[in-house]
Amino acid sequence: MSQSQENEAPQSMPIPLFIEEMNWGEQPVRLTGFLCASLPADAPTTSVHVIAFSGGKVLVVRDRRGIFGFPGGRLEHGETYEDALAREVYEEARAHLKEGYRLFAALKVEYTAQIPGRNYPHPYTYMGVYAGIVRALDPIGHDPAGIITGRDLFSKMVCEQRLPAHDMLLLGEATTHLISSRILSVQAVGDFSSLTSTARGL
Repeated sequence: MSQSQENEAPQSMPIPLFIEEMNWGEQPVRLTGFLCASLPADAPTTSVHVIAFSGGKVLVVRDRRGIFGFPGGRLEHGETYEDALAREVYEEARAHLKEGYRLFAALKVEYTAQIPGRNYPHPYTYMGVYAGIVRALDPIGHDPAGIITGRDLFSKMVCEQRLPAHDMLLLGEATTHLISSRILSVQAVGDFSSLTSTARGL
C-alpha cells in the first residue's frame, strides 16, 4: 500500500479500542487506539511501530527504563512510512521484516500538557501500527538513539506478564488481522490465537 493511500481521511472516527493517559518521559499524553486500514489525514503521522511474529513468539524491545514494547519510532525528514519502519526496526531490534506487513491500527497521541521550551506544531499526532512477520534477526547492536537496550521474543504468557493492557489489546488485534488476512495460520501463532477478536467473542 502506498503512503498516499494510507493517508486517506476516514469517514468517521471509529470506536476506540482504548483510551490511556500516561507520561512519555516528562511529556503527559493521552493515547486513543483504533483499528484502521488507512491513516487519518487531519494530523500528521509522526511515528510507526510493528507487532511482528517470529517462530510463534512476538518481537519486543526493552528501553533503558526496563520497559518492554513493540519496535518502531519517529519518521525522519523525507522518509516514507515503510522506510521509517524498516530503519527503526533494524536500529532497535536488528530485525528484518518479511514483505507484506500491513497497517491495522493507529494511535492518536494528544499532548495533555505543554512543557515550557518545547515546540508543539500540532495539538495531536498519529502513530501507525503494523502487523507482520520477522524475516531474519541479526546479532543485537547499539541503538543509535540510545533508548533501546535489548530485544527479546516473548511467548503469550510472558507478554501477559510484561506488556501493559493497551499493548495486549493491540497484540490481539494484530493476531486477528494476520490470521484473517491469511498471512499467518492459527497454528503458526500458537497460544496467541486466544487473543483474537473471535476467541474473545467480539
